[in-house]
Amino acid sequence: MTPPCRTFTSASLESEIQTDGTGKKRKLDRGQKDIDLSQCALMSMLQYECKIDEPEKRNSPVRCWPVQRWFRSCKDKKGSFLVETTDWENRKQNDEAVHEAST
Repeated sequence: MTPPCRTFTSASLESEIQTDGTGKKRKLDRGQKDIDLSQCALMSMLQYECKIDEPEKRNSPVRCWPVQRWFRSCKDKKGSFLVETTDWENRKQNDEAVHEAST
């Protein structure tokens, strides 16, 4: 069984990744104060969400839709760690679009 994962909102993601799973401040390379999430390597994974049209019927069609998930691979002194950033990436992209539209 996997250990429980911390969950938090995408708005607090950048501050939450500054601490490890035990709540201690992550140790970084000399001169680096905080982890810059936007500088961590971006990775993606495509999954599918599927639904059975009429589950009570034996041969009911199954329909599936792609779901794109985004992750960032960051590093501290202990090594690399992954953070799911799907909502954070979408929010960041929307913020940039609003900024471009207002200028």
